[in-house]
Amino acid sequence: MALQQPALRRCRGASSPRKTRSSPVTRSRLIEKRSCQRLAPSKHLDSFHSFAKLPTELRLRIWELSLPSPRLVPIQCGSNSISLPESSHSTPLTSSRQNSMTVGCMSTAPIPVNLHVCTESRLEALQTYRPSFGFARGPGQILFNPEIDIMYFGPREDFMATNSQFHTCMMLCDPQELANVRRLAINDALFWIGNTYNSMTAASFTLEVLREVATRMTGLEELIFVPWEEEDGDQEDAMQGRMARQIQTAMQSISQLYPSWEPPPWHIVPLSELPSMAG
Repeated sequence: MALQQPALRRCRGASSPRKTRSSPVTRSRLIEKRSCQRLAPSKHLDSFHSFAKLPTELRLRIWELSLPSPRLVPIQCGSNSISLPESSHSTPLTSSRQNSMTVGCMSTAPIPVNLHVCTESRLEALQTYRPSFGFARGPGQILFNPEIDIMYFGPREDFMATNSQFHTCMMLCDPQELANVRRLAINDALFWIGNTYNSMTAASFTLEVLREVATRMTGLEELIFVPWEEEDGDQEDAMQGRMARQIQTAMQSISQLYPSWEPPPWHIVPLSELPSMAG
């Protein structure tokens, strides 16, 4: 019996809740359960109801930081689409909306979301995104950030921006707005006639486009040429080589015509590598 006594004590100890020692797995589960209980209220932290109580300077800084990154802004003339957002607030930008359907360029680029949130965010965004590219100095319909957005002419979203679209914009838009643009992208489709490529015609069209760039877009810091169709392998190399020769020849001719013009850095970049329209 003396040999069995220690075993009896161990059985009593195991059955007593005060002396039970949980296994590492059990302790881990208990810790996890308690942690989940403490974290459960976090599902309510996806909204911040005291934003309006923050200092004005902090709120404005938050709105500024939430503005989009650089966007690709396709330009189209004579479209029925509207580039200004719907708003219940009466402003000079929207008061003539119904009467300005065909007096400026349009775009399929989405409106920056800050313009839809509230009056404060909208007013702050309008200091960066200016209504641009109206005709005859009329109110523009495209909200554009000239410092970072890329003005784009080319086939995009089921419409074809032809050579004439570019020249219409250059001739009728506010010269100061054009001079403020820093980045311009031009699709190689502007140098084609329909689906036909002719080297002589392409050279002439490239020369005309660069003449407009040199005389009207004086603040340009980057010029991007976009291949019409992206090719693979040797075909891509041949296409980019053809475009480079075409552009270099036109650049040299325009530099001779306008000796004071400093050509901006230019690149050939596929459309897939450019920023999205939403930023």
